[in-house]
Amino acid sequence: MVSVIVPVYNTEKYLRRCMDALVGQTLDHDLLEIVVVNDGSTDGSLEILNEYSEKYPHIVKIFSKENGGQASARNLGIEKASGEYVGFADSDDHVDTTMFEKLYKAATDNDADIVECHYHSMLELTEDGPDGLPLYKEIGTRGTIKSHGDSRELFFDPQVSPWNKLYKKKILIDNSIRFPEGMIYEDTAFYVKVLPYIKKQIYVDEKLVYYSVRKNSTMTSNQGKRVGDILLVIDDILNYYKDNDLYNSYKDELEYFCVKILFCSNFSRIGRVESNDLRKELLKKSFDYARSIFPDYRQNKYFTGKIGVYIKSVNRLDYGIYSKILSKVMIG
Repeated sequence: MVSVIVPVYNTEKYLRRCMDALVGQTLDHDLLEIVVVNDGSTDGSLEILNEYSEKYPHIVKIFSKENGGQASARNLGIEKASGEYVGFADSDDHVDTTMFEKLYKAATDNDADIVECHYHSMLELTEDGPDGLPLYKEIGTRGTIKSHGDSRELFFDPQVSPWNKLYKKKILIDNSIRFPEGMIYEDTAFYVKVLPYIKKQIYVDEKLVYYSVRKNSTMTSNQGKRVGDILLVIDDILNYYKDNDLYNSYKDELEYFCVKILFCSNFSRIGRVESNDLRKELLKKSFDYARSIFPDYRQNKYFTGKIGVYIKSVNRLDYGIYSKILSKVMIG
């Protein structure tokens, strides 16, 4: 069985599109449950969800809680899920109706620990279409999504979001893998904690998710101090690896993964912070943090080619320039 976990908070505008795609899945409904966690919505989201629960009581399960953020909603969904495999869907996105049939078949045919598919990245425009939903422009995707024979390869240029994957639930439960709560970028920590336990990864070479990039979302705006949450997320990752005696086995991969995030996507987000003083503060904290946790990162064997040249060139004199450039060329 597949359990699809859907955190919902004030997304009534998009929710029917999301739910229609999920209840319309071609996967045998005896093998599907949709675990929806209403995270204290104050709009009409819960009323919409109740409609689907009444119409599809055998597959739609609704759990409501006080607002605690997407991580806490997903964590509750993991606890409530009864499937052998767990997937995730964001309530402002939608998926192809064949998605979970294809991913589940790939998982069970290969006894896979994780199955991943590709996705459409859809930039939300300012005008709405005749259906009342925003119009979109497809843009480039993030991450190198492909088949991997060695799970260590999953540390390099991944798409960390959970919404294009199926996870074997036993791995999550047995190894206490959850989303860290109270911070943004929680997807990053969840993704990396899973990697040491993956013996087999399968890739389905189809774009089965329509991921909405919203300019006013948490991930694309980031105009304040919460950009700095990435330091807390990396602390959470490293503490998990150390507490579970995994750090020494994966030090090189972790060093590459964490430093690359700090100097690439993190710098791009800092570059969009409006306050000049705050931007300087966050850049200094990020650079100093990377140097403190991984003082020898420039010697990492994985920093080769163009990315290696860039990472090794970052210094106190030019990280502000790099941040401004990256803020213009990277979305999200």
